[in-house]
Amino acid sequence: MEEKISSILGLNTEFGVGRQTKTSEFQPELEKLFAFNNRAINQPVDLNQLYTEISIGTSVDFDEEIYAIIPYGQEIDHTFIIYQNTAKIVDLGTDIIVDQFLYYYWKVGFIEYKKTVEEFLSLKVNSIPLSCEDFSLIPFSISTNPKRAIWVNPGRMNDLSFPFGQRTIVSLVNNFVFYLDRKAKAIYEKMHRAFLVHGIIKRYAGKMPDGWRMGLLEYLDVSSSYVIRKAINGLTFLEIPGYGKDFYGKCIEIHDKMIQGNEKQQILSELEISE
Repeated sequence: MEEKISSILGLNTEFGVGRQTKTSEFQPELEKLFAFNNRAINQPVDLNQLYTEISIGTSVDFDEEIYAIIPYGQEIDHTFIIYQNTAKIVDLGTDIIVDQFLYYYWKVGFIEYKKTVEEFLSLKVNSIPLSCEDFSLIPFSISTNPKRAIWVNPGRMNDLSFPFGQRTIVSLVNNFVFYLDRKAKAIYEKMHRAFLVHGIIKRYAGKMPDGWRMGLLEYLDVSSSYVIRKAINGLTFLEIPGYGKDFYGKCIEIHDKMIQGNEKQQILSELEISE
């Protein structure tokens, strides 16, 4: 497993050219960064170089659309946050960032959120996308440690390249490029699922389409790249599952049941009674 981790992280950090000094900015514009500008077209950004150019912060701006969340090298508590025009490094693991995202938008934990999504999709899945009204994120674990996962915004993917014998290269619409150790099928499946969940959340927020048969692509207002159109596969607003259900209400219902179950278990434990 460590060999696999080192391999994928090494690929994302192998293109060091001339190391630059870390700036005093916590969220600099991508266009000002040496690592972003000094590379060939469609060449992945050298994360080692990028790491030297940004001051480490402690907070994530969830009001701004996130394009990618990428853990840095072996520093499991340092994570890149990529936005449309800027980038940050935060002193947080991706598991903490996920918890913060869910609390910021839903005030619930991951288990309640996951169970709710599964109920709406009528599907048990190991990989659950995060979503709010405006965007979604899909996870790609790179180790057994939950802090080490790459999260990608499927609605801002511009291209996927599959060089023979090499790992997948992901290009975002803002020209941020990185390696991802996944095959095409797994990526497209996760993208498709994320778009459905994004649709569920946006509909729950009261955002209605111009027409009931409006395409999911237009309804979600995501980028119209080939890979995104392929993942959506012609879905329309009418095909978003769970119509008429209360997403947040279901989250709270599951949360309350979990608390009641925990309280019951605690009482039984104190009485030394097993069910």
